[in-house]
Amino acid sequence: MEPDAMTTPPSLDAATFADLRQAVGDQAMPVLLGRFQAQLRGWSVRGEPAALGAAAHGVIASSGLIGFTRLSRLCAALETACHAGDLEAIRTLAAEVGAEKDVAEAEIARLIAAG
Repeated sequence: MEPDAMTTPPSLDAATFADLRQAVGDQAMPVLLGRFQAQLRGWSVRGEPAALGAAAHGVIASSGLIGFTRLSRLCAALETACHAGDLEAIRTLAAEVGAEKDVAEAEIARLIAAG
């Protein structure tokens, strides 16, 4: 196993997703996924640090609940950088969040299509 594979969590934690699906039921999952999909689509990972940090904060909980662990962790780091006003970290993390957001959006589309 490569070092990055050991330290980088998967985009979707299957166990967390399965636990949520069991808790809410199969019929509620498309609704939750659709809401999260809309939240991500409506979010541009750009802007002033205060607004960007607030938006990242909103994604932390929803992504963690569904099982997008890496996205949740990156958003938490981005929020922290925004509060600290660390522009270099904000730029780096915004790029990472943007890439992970794209991965999550593709996975959500796949999950919705699969039912």
